[in-house]
Amino acid sequence: MMTWRFKDKILLADGLGTTLTGLHAIYASDIEFSIESETDSDEVETAHSGASLQVYYGQHISLNFKTPLAMCGTAGSSPAIAPLLLACGMVQVSTASSVTYTKGQPTKAKCLLRFGSNTHEISEMLGTFSLSLEKGIPRINWQFKGLFSPPIHSAVAPTVDWERWKRPEVLGVACNSAFTLNNVARTLHKLTIDVGNNVIFDRAINHEEIMITGHESKAQMTLSADVIANFNPFNEVGQVQNFEFTHGTDAGNKVSILGRYQMPVPKYASLESEQTGYELDGSLVPSGAGYDELTLVFE
Repeated sequence: MMTWRFKDKILLADGLGTTLTGLHAIYASDIEFSIESETDSDEVETAHSGASLQVYYGQHISLNFKTPLAMCGTAGSSPAIAPLLLACGMVQVSTASSVTYTKGQPTKAKCLLRFGSNTHEISEMLGTFSLSLEKGIPRINWQFKGLFSPPIHSAVAPTVDWERWKRPEVLGVACNSAFTLNNVARTLHKLTIDVGNNVIFDRAINHEEIMITGHESKAQMTLSADVIANFNPFNEVGQVQNFEFTHGTDAGNKVSILGRYQMPVPKYASLESEQTGYELDGSLVPSGAGYDELTLVFE
């Protein structure tokens, strides 16, 4: 009998049509892989009770994992997470000094997941993601769906190359982490952004497809309270205000996150220091032009 550890997983991913090798390895943790399907029951009537036979169809893949918010390494180069961002409906614009991502039409990805000696190919992959910025390393939680194919046996694991995964600096003052809301610097304790794509498996009689049918992006932030004269979020409920989070010290290791944020009703929060903060749980709202509620800039 041959078996393997549950953590023996290797994830490779890039755009459709790419021949995946160890160069396309994803620096992933907490990988969750499941096969989803629909069922239909025979429901035959018999002279005895018992379960009916089930018919399984419409199998597709759900794949969740986490990565660091990888930097580009060289200003103007795409970060290692680029194909994942594109598969989540972000559109890339590059210049000599920066790479910018905003919402738009998605570009489907392809993935190989080696689970022990079983390798699954996941095609037509689309997804959504959320950013978690608190203490330590900034991370992204990815959630994808893709078309199913049965696993094949792979005796030898590919040699992975993490060279393109430029790890981000730890969040903090020393690494130039900064935050402004409505162009005013505020003390930020936590920022969570959820792109909120609605990703579905669409199945017709003669067609199967993974689709993003829409999105509603949200952001939750915890800020230090201040005297009302300096910061009064109660008077700003419903207003759309811009925020900007910047992080990183050197060219190739900088990222900025910009959002158009509708101010919600604030909630008092107890900070780790036992001081008082405001917890703001609101939406990212596009302008009339559309697709401009969230921008990621790598420099």
